[in-house]
Amino acid sequence: MTAFILKIIALAAMLVDHIGAAFPAHTPLMFRVIGRLTFPIFVFLLAEGFRHTRSPAKFLLRLLAFAIISEPFYDLALTRVRLGATDLGLWQVDFFNYTNIFYTLFLGGMAIAVFQWLNRQLRERFLDIDKKWKPLFSNASLQPSCLVVAAIAALPTAGFMWLANYLGSDYGGYGVLFIFAMYAIKTPKWLMLAFFALMNVYQHESLFYYFRGDYIIALEFYLMIPVTLLTVPLIAIYNGRRGPSMKWLFYVAYPAHLAALAGLVYLLL
Repeated sequence: MTAFILKIIALAAMLVDHIGAAFPAHTPLMFRVIGRLTFPIFVFLLAEGFRHTRSPAKFLLRLLAFAIISEPFYDLALTRVRLGATDLGLWQVDFFNYTNIFYTLFLGGMAIAVFQWLNRQLRERFLDIDKKWKPLFSNASLQPSCLVVAAIAALPTAGFMWLANYLGSDYGGYGVLFIFAMYAIKTPKWLMLAFFALMNVYQHESLFYYFRGDYIIALEFYLMIPVTLLTVPLIAIYNGRRGPSMKWLFYVAYPAHLAALAGLVYLLL
């Protein structure tokens, strides 16, 4: 399973999901269920991208640029429908409220970039205190002082989580934490997959109240978690290869499909 195949799966699920979100009265709820495959895959791919990119700054600038480019189409295609503003006169672009997934990806990427820089700076200053631990820990990253430094370097992630919630970005602070965790936890693979599965389940914590049986809900809601967990075996068989080089596929596909949906919303609603 290459990164390219994972990306195609996520893109297809995203398109189905957004059709369901743009036209909730005219599409089955299963469209939204299928869409649960999208975010976990893109979280994993973003973390992989940051491990291999030669220019984190350019990576971040691309994410930010497409967040801004996509927002007008996102607002018209999805946010306006979600907020019930079906009168076109009530719609206006808002770059700081109910923002698109690229905001979350950018903030998650920022959390990783700040962690990388701060972790490197702290290690350069305090590396000498690791010497007495080297006979006990063959993996340098598991030395006690390195773990402490890494924990300190991870603290700014909380600020990016808060900012994601403040901007109302897709998946908010949870999404930023998910992205950062997938970067931070790479090995052992079983631990990464276990945490990946846990975050997938927690994505639906708002539904736990309804699962107790106090209210009757549609069967599709019970499928949200199982479908989301289908991403775990997909990631498990990922072979670390990029596949066909189509770097701009996701970047262009996101605003393009939102623009098409926005046009349909304008014509049909």
